[in-house]
Amino acid sequence: MIQVSKEVALKPIQLEDQGVLLEVIRKIYLPVYRHLWTDNGAFYFEKNYSIANLKQELAEKGSVYYFIHYKTKIIGILRIQFGKECVDFPGEAATKLHRIYLDPEVHGLGIGQLLLDWTIEQSKAHQSSLLWLEAMDTQKQSLQFYQKNHFQISGSFNLEVPNIIEKWQGMHTMFLRLL
Repeated sequence: MIQVSKEVALKPIQLEDQGVLLEVIRKIYLPVYRHLWTDNGAFYFEKNYSIANLKQELAEKGSVYYFIHYKTKIIGILRIQFGKECVDFPGEAATKLHRIYLDPEVHGLGIGQLLLDWTIEQSKAHQSSLLWLEAMDTQKQSLQFYQKNHFQISGSFNLEVPNIIEKWQGMHTMFLRLL
């Protein structure tokens, strides 16, 4: 376990945790994102949280994947890809904040800020000059959070995956200069 604060810790996800990962992500993802999908997210879960995909993501060089613990409970997931170049900044040393999902029950407690600050410090320790992410252009609360933390939009694109409702396909690439 990595202690981020007195009450927040990160536990590395292992391949044998796939069932727990799927259970956790279903609990925290569906209340916020179910409306995006014609199939209630079934394709999304299979693509991103299957045993095959987890195996691939855990093997990816420079990536870390954690369960987020608050007190004694798993309340989310965090995946970071160190050394992951951003298409909008080719050749620049970068880290991608790939996934950060928190249980809606803990929104507003400052945990997202704590984890973003920790991710920034880890990115700097990995010699990244840029931290970047992809965010849905319709998720106003997320966009405001990142903009409050000085992230800027560098590009936009449509998420082209099966079963997503067309009006929800919009995505932004956002970045934060670290040095």
